[in-house]
Amino acid sequence: MTDDQVNLVVRHLCEQLHVVLRLKGSEAHPPNAKDIVYDPASVRTVLLTALRSAGITIHHESAGASEEPPWS
Repeated sequence: MTDDQVNLVVRHLCEQLHVVLRLKGSEAHPPNAKDIVYDPASVRTVLLTALRSAGITIHHESAGASEEPPWS
């Protein structure tokens, strides 16, 4: 995976976690559950930890990186 792919997944996860809390009734959650916002840095840390545990490496793109895809 690339950094851009990780960032896209993190953004999507944050959005989906927020939607789930909004759609769930507040009976099962604290009264302020609908106001909870997920910190992208925390979500990214959890995601990267899970990916590393699964053996998936992250390709960090540098400013001078070639245009070749990481699988070439």
